[in-house]
Amino acid sequence: MLDATPRSLTAVADALMEREEALVTAQVKAVREFAGYDRIPLPSLRSSARRNVLRVVSVLRGSPDLPAEAEETERQSGGQRALQGIPADVVVGAYRAVMGLLREEFLATATDLQIPAVDVLHATRLLWDLTDRYSTEVVAERQQIDIEFARRDEQERLAFLQRLLTGTLLPAEVLVGGVAYGLVPDAEYWVSRGRHPEEHRHALSRRLEYSGATSTFRPLIGWIDGDVVAVTAKRPTVEADGAVLAVSGPVPPAGFPQAFGEATRLLNVAARFQRQGLVDNNTLSIRIAVVEEGELSEALLARYATPVLATGATAGIVLSTVRTFLACRRHIAETAAALSVHVNTVRYRLARYAELTGADLDDTETLIEVWWALESWALREQTPGA
Repeated sequence: MLDATPRSLTAVADALMEREEALVTAQVKAVREFAGYDRIPLPSLRSSARRNVLRVVSVLRGSPDLPAEAEETERQSGGQRALQGIPADVVVGAYRAVMGLLREEFLATATDLQIPAVDVLHATRLLWDLTDRYSTEVVAERQQIDIEFARRDEQERLAFLQRLLTGTLLPAEVLVGGVAYGLVPDAEYWVSRGRHPEEHRHALSRRLEYSGATSTFRPLIGWIDGDVVAVTAKRPTVEADGAVLAVSGPVPPAGFPQAFGEATRLLNVAARFQRQGLVDNNTLSIRIAVVEEGELSEALLARYATPVLATGATAGIVLSTVRTFLACRRHIAETAAALSVHVNTVRYRLARYAELTGADLDDTETLIEVWWALESWALREQTPGA
């Protein structure tokens, strides 16, 4: 079995240390050939090069650990290069190049000192292992730095979006942030707020990313109070998979807070009516007033629902039948099919409703009031205590 630290290798290590300055200079010259390394200060390059010499010498002397005067690790060096904007593959390529240079110097020195071939082979393997191990560490540190950069960028992006939509940014911040994220002051964008089942938590944001992007603008997407919020360059689309997306716009960046308030209002109305898919002012229309005009809703409920509710347990069946009748465009046969009852049953319930409320469903004005009252009643049934 070969000794881990042959005495002959110590002699090579001593010879390399005597040429330390020349080896440092040779390494600096080699890495300057790699893209981006011309931007790195010379003292930083020389420090890394000196550390490489010390590590090779330490391996040849039987200890892969650096001396106390060179405590900075290759992981930290990789992190520094990431901060200096040099790609990971370039960093690894430069590191392997200078380690190759040092291996060549080792072989040349070993030949001059007539070191036994078996010792040279042993040391060469050690140096290759050293190169591979620290190349891996360089990549690992670079990946960690990239992850941190991405996380920080996403956090900054989310914070900017939240403040942009809630109107808490100063005009100068809107301008600077807009440039950073591709917002054009005079262009118009869509503002959205959506809600989704928990199992589809990220499906809605991915749909917004896909459907709202253009070649010049990547959608700003984030979260506020558990809802997906977004600014998109195109009117977005959404799958009817349980998600509801309220959209407002298009508006310039200065109008984002108002548009966000509108999207929030529309989303609340859509949620009350258990709507799915894309909703806006047009699709919700008068339902917005049903939710928001509380006093009018109370008056219509008292006139067109309370007399029926006072009759007891079957009141809900009668009101549901009338509501379905209106939804079926006042076709009795369609209403019977929708409720899975006989047409005479529908006729009886409609007559009972007219008897209790005095409502004439052939009168247009009365028809609108009844519809409003029954939509308000349905909302209360869905959210008891509202």
